[in-house]
Amino acid sequence: MTPRGIVTTSAYVLEHNKRRLLILLGILALILFFYGIRSVFEGLAALIGQMPGLLVTLIFYAFAFIAQFGLLMWFLSRPRTYTVTPDDPQLGLSFNDYRGQPDLVDHAKTLVRILGGVERFKLAGGEMPKGMLLSGQPGTGKTFLAGVIAAEAKLPFIYIDASSLRSMWMGVDALIIISLFRKGRGLARKYAKPGTPGCCILFMDELDSIGLSRGGVQGGQMQGGMGGMGMFGGQGMGLNTLLNQMDSLGQHVEDRFKVKIARWLGLVRGPVPPKPLVFVIGATNRPDVLDPALTRPGRLDRSLIVYTPDGEGRKDIIQHYLSKKAHDDTCDVDMMAADSVRWTPIHIRTIINEALIVAHEDGRDQMSYKDWLAAADMRFIGLKQPIHKMSSDDKRAVAYHEAGHAVANQYLRPEDRMKKASIIRRGDTLGMVDSTEREERQQIHARQYETRIMVSLGSRAVEELFLGTKLQGASSDLQNATNAALTYVARLGMGSTLMVAPASAVGGYPDTVLVLVDNLLQQLFEETKRLMSEKEYAVHAVAAALMQHEELIGPELDEVFRYADEANPEKAAPFVRKPVVLPTIEQIMKNGTNGHMPGLAIPVVASQPGVPGQPPAPGPVPVPPHPESLS
Repeated sequence: MTPRGIVTTSAYVLEHNKRRLLILLGILALILFFYGIRSVFEGLAALIGQMPGLLVTLIFYAFAFIAQFGLLMWFLSRPRTYTVTPDDPQLGLSFNDYRGQPDLVDHAKTLVRILGGVERFKLAGGEMPKGMLLSGQPGTGKTFLAGVIAAEAKLPFIYIDASSLRSMWMGVDALIIISLFRKGRGLARKYAKPGTPGCCILFMDELDSIGLSRGGVQGGQMQGGMGGMGMFGGQGMGLNTLLNQMDSLGQHVEDRFKVKIARWLGLVRGPVPPKPLVFVIGATNRPDVLDPALTRPGRLDRSLIVYTPDGEGRKDIIQHYLSKKAHDDTCDVDMMAADSVRWTPIHIRTIINEALIVAHEDGRDQMSYKDWLAAADMRFIGLKQPIHKMSSDDKRAVAYHEAGHAVANQYLRPEDRMKKASIIRRGDTLGMVDSTEREERQQIHARQYETRIMVSLGSRAVEELFLGTKLQGASSDLQNATNAALTYVARLGMGSTLMVAPASAVGGYPDTVLVLVDNLLQQLFEETKRLMSEKEYAVHAVAAALMQHEELIGPELDEVFRYADEANPEKAAPFVRKPVVLPTIEQIMKNGTNGHMPGLAIPVVASQPGVPGQPPAPGPVPVPPHPESLS
């Protein structure tokens, strides 16, 4: 049969058997339907039978997820704190341990009395302060003062580094702060006196790490990941929570869970009793960057600046630490206090301990004054690293370089005392002259500022007058002189104009300021050269002593100058320098610079006829013997 015949036959059969085919398909559909219903019901029955087990499994996984997340949040929200309680006085501090700042101690005693709950203060209507800000340069004793306050107040004390309050996870920093204050209130209730709400001291070190002003970076938070949104960053959430915890309406609303339940049930009514006080003490080296909302009254009510101790304070601190160290009779407290002008208490303690280490390395059981000076040099200048094979020319050049500084100090700055002159390498310096104020000064006169510049220029003046050259070692001195001259003219208004002209970020200082600075340096350099010419004998004496002994301390330098002056009485008269006369702005503008600034660097003074290029032999100048006790 052909394909066409097959198609024709099939069409005929379908056309005449439609009804039979429909009945057959219906029967098949019913069979499949009832079979499927049976399977569905059987499946439902099986599912219902497994439902209890499935429900238990779902509940288990839900609780496991919640517990895991809760444990993670609990772990992340636990800051690293150090807690000291009144019944376990680990600090062991008292006001007698805080030396050198009697005024600060008086303020601290007043605060301790108030925090302790003085009844007279309450009856007078006084309100408890909420916090205190301690500011000052590093090492002045801010953390130590907070510890003394906590120990004397007999109150719970929590110490925390404020940087640990930050978190990269959104919201965790807020949880940390809430947890911290909850812990503080709990400790305050636990150790409260009868009839008082209690108090806890919370000390936050390096407060600026969390309390930065929100005018810039938000509350010290890192603005990372997704623009500070999502899971990363907090956009100041930590600072906002800190502000809320310190002072807000929440202070007058109950936050304890069991008391809130009692109020909900109607068992407790009326105003909320006063909450325990968490007295926040913040310490920072940069109070200027803190958010104003943090430092306003009602939060950090009091502000104490912890300065470096004055002369009497340093004597007290030195005596306190010397009493704990073995030392000989050369350790003069007055001299050591004079050496340590503007040192912090931690500097003094460290230097005294280093001095004892120096003595121990030398095989001695007691520290001496020379050990004190050596320890100070190691701390502020660097370790002594002598160049054992320095050429005689280099050694002579360094000796005359330092002699220039020493002579300028001796005859221009009687208000200063030289502690040491050395031509032994320390750090990046081949030599140095170290001086300090005899008495602390809070103000500097213009002539004193000028002499400071002349001391820096002394090295270059000696090089040109006595060595007939210019050496690279004077570069840092010239930089110091230039910076000081810029400050003199552009910031302090000590020149011919009262105008203060700070340097711009792009163009530097105005041309008129540079002309005044160059003129000032020219005049002071000429006066420095005149001083070195008149005191030539002293320059040679100091240089010879340095070449012989390499290092001279203050009393030895005094002897060198005394011998030199006695050997040259006709030249030992005090040096009288000419006053500085700077041109006015009008004169500068009248003369004009036409874009050319003559001599902006330290002036290069040509060699003059008759000026010796090499110094005479220092033989006629008496040099005192090196004291054996100081060798």
